[in-house]
Amino acid sequence: MIDRQYIPLFVFATCLALALALAVFTTEWPSALAVALAGCALGYAMRPPAVEDHDTAFLQEDLAEIRAAGEQQVEDITVLRTSVDEMAQIVESLATDMQRLSTSSDAAETEKLRALVDAMGKRVAALDGPGKQAAARLDTLEQTLATLRVERAQGEEITDLRGMEPVALAATGTASMAGAAMAAPAAEARASAGGSITERAGRLRERFSRGQKARQVRAVPLFDSARSPSSLLIEDPEETPSLDGTLAGIRHALALVGASDDPDARIFVRLSPEAIADPELGDSLSPLLEEAGDVASRLVVIVPQASVLSGPPRALATLLKAGARFGLERMMDWSADLDALAGRGLVVILVDGPAMAKSAMSQKGDPTRLRQVLQARGIELLAGEIETRMQLDAVNSLLPDLLAGPGLGEATLMDAPE
Repeated sequence: MIDRQYIPLFVFATCLALALALAVFTTEWPSALAVALAGCALGYAMRPPAVEDHDTAFLQEDLAEIRAAGEQQVEDITVLRTSVDEMAQIVESLATDMQRLSTSSDAAETEKLRALVDAMGKRVAALDGPGKQAAARLDTLEQTLATLRVERAQGEEITDLRGMEPVALAATGTASMAGAAMAAPAAEARASAGGSITERAGRLRERFSRGQKARQVRAVPLFDSARSPSSLLIEDPEETPSLDGTLAGIRHALALVGASDDPDARIFVRLSPEAIADPELGDSLSPLLEEAGDVASRLVVIVPQASVLSGPPRALATLLKAGARFGLERMMDWSADLDALAGRGLVVILVDGPAMAKSAMSQKGDPTRLRQVLQARGIELLAGEIETRMQLDAVNSLLPDLLAGPGLGEATLMDAPE
């Protein structure tokens, strides 16, 4: 039996043979030429279309990232081991001096100990940078490995790590709680990592160097669909959220949007689950929002969906009462009443752009359907986590309103006003 890919060649060869036979036995050269041309056109029309394997391209990109992360992991572990050894030496030296001080009340010894404590704070602050870089690389490696395991288990079906099924949900109007089930183990894993060396070093850094440098915030650039700068997303750069860091981010966002001459300008602020659930944040926000006045209406607060499942927390309610709007990220349940949320002030939904594009591609659905559903309710789609040009091309199929990611613009640290 003839392989399907050779059928166009067989049709062309048959027509060409008929044309030659017609030309030889009947001397009808115009008719023979017409038969030959018709065979050529028919064979060209029957050729199999070229199919670009996007899934393989994504898989190859993930494998390259895993290989690079594996090569860097050995260096990161060495840096962490060196940091732990240095911390042990610092603590041992401090304990020795404290013991010696207990037997002597000499002022010179006291000043020496105070200088040693200050030096320890500076050294801990210096250790904080490599620790964060190593933790970030290890988190990236774990997420990439999890993606690869899911892709291998499901064959051609590529599923988002957070369990998002936006295209199917938006197209059918039904929801699935599979996303919540997949996100629960990841949340437990993050909660169990509270005793890492990075967090302990962060707490020491806060204890000894809090008054030595200005509070900083991270500013992530946001772009519109034409890749033009549109706004900023302000967040606390510390891995361990704090009340001071959250207030500094909100205060800095209000200062930026207040200094803008554009009445339609907006500044986005991301609040962690720990920060938005802190009851002290609501009390601390009231005088800050009263001082800001109407400027608060141009503030958009990004919170995880899990934070508002049982109603807006006190801090978010305070912000909404002052005129601010809010957005949702880490979507686990797409059955939420978007109309009701839009009525309360929901204006944007932030998603992992590359993961969303993979999900849309694997489900063979309309990638623009989600944006149509959101746009009908006055909600914008913000696609983040874009790192490469290939990911940007895939995310563009979703037609997002806003774009973000290191591939478009790196986040920067800015000094926050006191």
